Amino acid sequence: MTLPIAFVDCETTHLDAEIGDAWEVAVILREDNDPTTDTEYVWEFAIDPEARAFDPEALRIGRWHERRQLPTGTGQAAFTGQVPAVLMPRSEAVKAIINVLRGAVLVGSNPGFDDRFLRKLLGPGSAQWHYRPYDIVQLAAAKYGVQAAGPLPWRAHVLSRAVGVEPPSEDVAHTALGDARWARDVYDAVMTPEPVPLTWEGRAQHAIGLYTQTAIALEDARHDLDEMTRNHASACMTIADMHKAAVGEVRGPIRGVVEDVADVRAAVEQVRALAQAAQAPSTDGTPADADTLWPSAVLAALATPSQPVMTDLATVCTCTHGEPCGCDSMEPDDQPDASALTPADRQFLTFALDQAAEEMSLRDGFTDADEAALTKLRRLADGAQPTT
Repeated sequence: MTLPIAFVDCETTHLDAEIGDAWEVAVILREDNDPTTDTEYVWEFAIDPEARAFDPEALRIGRWHERRQLPTGTGQAAFTGQVPAVLMPRSEAVKAIINVLRGAVLVGSNPGFDDRFLRKLLGPGSAQWHYRPYDIVQLAAAKYGVQAAGPLPWRAHVLSRAVGVEPPSEDVAHTALGDARWARDVYDAVMTPEPVPLTWEGRAQHAIGLYTQTAIALEDARHDLDEMTRNHASACMTIADMHKAAVGEVRGPIRGVVEDVADVRAAVEQVRALAQAAQAPSTDGTPADADTLWPSAVLAALATPSQPVMTDLATVCTCTHGEPCGCDSMEPDDQPDASALTPADRQFLTFALDQAAEEMSLRDGFTDADEAALTKLRRLADGAQPTT
């Protein structure tokens, strides 16, 4: 997936973000790495140079006194990317910047500077852009050659010209939009593909470039993997807590809360079908005797390993009804009665009947005979023999 690119620049009242604030913010947003989608945004924020210790040199460089459009000390903001400017509350402008930068990769001239002032302007938790900003000086050096760029610190104007981009003129430089456009132009010049030189030096530089791109991609992949691993662990803990709340214990890895819920729903449907069958006419035309139909059939419908719902039961049976075990004295062909149910069976059957009762209350089509069948099943779950 191609992330949007945000070419950014901030004009500020101080070089230190702990002291000063951004008073002008420009963003050029590019979608799908397509230059035709570039959209320009510019905001201005009112400041009061008398209220705090501002750096006069910073205000002079950004030409705040000549270019500002808002009165001082009003707490207002304005979208100045069009003429005339549109006044708006400060909070609305902050929200707009957050929305524009969400998920984008920042590119600029010293974008770490802009990142710090944007974080202060937008507030905690609002920096939802990519965690690594890209400096056009470093991009240009990578294109031109780090050795040819000379010793650090590299000069932005020199490297900009080295990749064929003339820096902003004096009347455009240090305006937020002018510097954002400069960052975009250098980026485009750097990212324009060029044939690999046939010299050994050219091939070596090309190989180094590929290695650098691969190393960056690998680091990003590791970062994403770590984040996905943390998210997966958190999701597993949440599912384990849900499972414990549902069945009284954490099971795994074969069965989970999803399988247990599916078992309950299947049992409810089988119990409902049995209750209806108990009221069906026999072959001779007389009503069937429910007492001879539903006990063994219900047990067969629930013939799966007992799933404990509470952990404070004295004994939990994990056998399957119909197979010999020490906890159940009935044989497969015996006519079962209420005493043949274990405490776990009663607990599970009660839960299934509660689900059936809720379903009957929500849906039409159930008769008094259905209610009578449900009552008989409840008597079995309660440990009493059904009455005819």
